[in-house]
Amino acid sequence: MSIVNGLFAGRAGISSHGSAIAVVGDNISNSSTIAYKSSRAEFNDLIAGGQTAGRTIGSGSQLSAVTSNFSQGTLEFTSRPLDLAIDGNGFFVVADGPQRFYTRAGNFRTDESGNLVDQNGYSVLGFPANGTGALAPLNLKGASSSATTTTGVSISGNIDASSTEDIDIDRLTGTAPSLQATNAGTDGTANTLTYADLSGAAAFQTALDVVDSLGRAHTMTVFFFKDDSASNSWTAAAYVNSEDVDPLGTLESGEPRFLGSTAMTFGTNGSVTTGGTITATNIPWNNGSDVTGDITIDLSQFTQFAANSNVNAISQNGQGVGAVTSVSISGNGEIFALLDNGENTVIGTIGLANFANEEGLQRVGSNLLAQSNDSGEPIQGSPASGTFGTIQSGSLELSTTDIATEFVKLITLQRGFQANSRIITSIDQLLNEIIQLA
Repeated sequence: MSIVNGLFAGRAGISSHGSAIAVVGDNISNSSTIAYKSSRAEFNDLIAGGQTAGRTIGSGSQLSAVTSNFSQGTLEFTSRPLDLAIDGNGFFVVADGPQRFYTRAGNFRTDESGNLVDQNGYSVLGFPANGTGALAPLNLKGASSSATTTTGVSISGNIDASSTEDIDIDRLTGTAPSLQATNAGTDGTANTLTYADLSGAAAFQTALDVVDSLGRAHTMTVFFFKDDSASNSWTAAAYVNSEDVDPLGTLESGEPRFLGSTAMTFGTNGSVTTGGTITATNIPWNNGSDVTGDITIDLSQFTQFAANSNVNAISQNGQGVGAVTSVSISGNGEIFALLDNGENTVIGTIGLANFANEEGLQRVGSNLLAQSNDSGEPIQGSPASGTFGTIQSGSLELSTTDIATEFVKLITLQRGFQANSRIITSIDQLLNEIIQLA
């Protein structure tokens, strides 16, 4: 009897609408979940078999699919460097051991070993700078720079042409840059100088750091002495602290140790005409570093005008060993580490994956998606390349749930649920009337 089919149709309608209400409830409950993609319930009709052609009566509805909406979510600015959002296509790749998952939620952090992980503790995969080119875990604390020995120094500036100091240059610089424990004067006597002596006699001085082969920095001071024995003549001499080059301890700590000097002559236009280069040869650093290299100090960019002495720029090509102090991530996914020696280095690049059918990915909870037969194989790449979107550091993608839309759906589905319930009660009354006829 076809009226009984109405009971089954009502039951099917209650089941399908109840499931659809659950989908709406899931969307609403995840309205604050980072990068959550809202879902929609899709219905299709049911037809029982064995019906006469032309007189087909349906048997209700069923939930045919729950489809996720992978549209771009709104980006919220957080200012936290490890909060990452994808502006465009792609998924972050995370791994729990050999098993990989995919997510749009970029609220990442570092673990106790410095590895970049998600909130589940799974490793965020990318392309390490020193890797093989395959996706691998990224470590933000493992970057460091090796030491680079200083071989060249360049200083530019001006020394005051009106200076009138006239001093015994030989006494202050020694007869040659011999790097002996004391500086010998022209009379053959030993003269132990102090920085106070040098500073009092010099018209100008400047200090800079140079780096040895082990990455240790040493302070070098360059003094400029006016030589009135010739017009526009100066002597520039370089010194280093005695404790840096005195392994026997024959000098008191803090005494200057002569490295080298140059006689400089300036032309009438204020520029250097002769001299201007100090070469410090085989500096005997006492910390076990290489002592066979030279340091060339270029002073040829100095000028001599009647203005206050000053330094415009100092540069040197040495670099000490550095450790990571902070990281930043660019739009193309490159992770830059700022080292405590001022150097920047690239740790690696955030990896992304895409799928031919992203709607075929399987939800596994905790903001994670898993590959399925419907999704196809992952296409791997880096941000801002090919069809992949860019990375927005300091931002998070918000849920695509629209609360207003979901409540409108909820009202519609509620009415559908009630109507299907009324079908059952109505047919129950009809069956009761039939029984009363018996």
